[in-house]
Amino acid sequence: MNNKLYPLLYPFSGHTIFIWAATAFILLSAAFSVHADHKIPQRVISLSPIITETIFLVGAGDKLIANTSYCTVPEEAQYKEKIGSVIQMNVEKIIRLKPDLVIASQLSREKQLKQLEKLSVHVVRAQNPRTFDQMCEMTLEMGRTLGHAEQARKIVARSQKMAEAILKETQGLEKPAVFLQIGIKPLHSGNKDMFINEYIRYGGGINIAEHEGTGVYSREKVLEVDPDIILIATMGSSKKAGNLERQKWLEFKNMRAVKNNRVHVLDPEMVCSPTPVTFVEGLKHIVPLLHPVLINSVALQTGEGN
Repeated sequence: MNNKLYPLLYPFSGHTIFIWAATAFILLSAAFSVHADHKIPQRVISLSPIITETIFLVGAGDKLIANTSYCTVPEEAQYKEKIGSVIQMNVEKIIRLKPDLVIASQLSREKQLKQLEKLSVHVVRAQNPRTFDQMCEMTLEMGRTLGHAEQARKIVARSQKMAEAILKETQGLEKPAVFLQIGIKPLHSGNKDMFINEYIRYGGGINIAEHEGTGVYSREKVLEVDPDIILIATMGSSKKAGNLERQKWLEFKNMRAVKNNRVHVLDPEMVCSPTPVTFVEGLKHIVPLLHPVLINSVALQTGEGN
């Protein structure tokens, strides 16, 4: 594992189970303002899965001419031209494709991005979102930039309405202590500066790793804090890895979460793919685990409040 990329490392193997998607990307208004007086881009290249997913979400998939080998959602993304991986792009191939916009991630190599810019390729760099609101802004900016502002607005408005309805349902309920594991080697969670924390906040829980300086969190510390609930979303492998990790936790029979059967495996493709839409879908799965009393909640079933 390349420690220089840590902790924003894409999961390249079953042992590098980390949070590239959970730290997804927000496209800043300032970055897109360069295109304010120009034509809508027609030939776009995405350098990260979450950017690719958002392009399709706002209905601009026809403008996407290429992406990375890790861009597999939605299914149509798999059939786009591939320009390399998340951290290593083929600059020559990108030039040959003649894009009018390349949207880069924080894992993109700066040296390669500068090569593209020297050849007059317009590059937009992305930064990490920390909140659901920032992810919504990413979607709106993508929509405006690619000429699909109205569709993006409708998607965001509906997602915000549903998220607020769910948040309202959890207000006033006792907040359980939650450990949300998103990495195995080393053990990893999400602090308050990571988007993954929003699942627990909206879900009506307390993130035991919220105030940690980094996402690294030892198993010994989890045992010491003894949270009410353990949620596992392990990126980079099949769900089997999450189930194996669950078995490890079940060995600690004196833990509250184990004694009360509250160690759960989540679908990482859903939880760690933070568009406004997938965030709400993730909440619908997580909230009943934190608050079983809400399993039949109208907000969780329909996204509408009472």
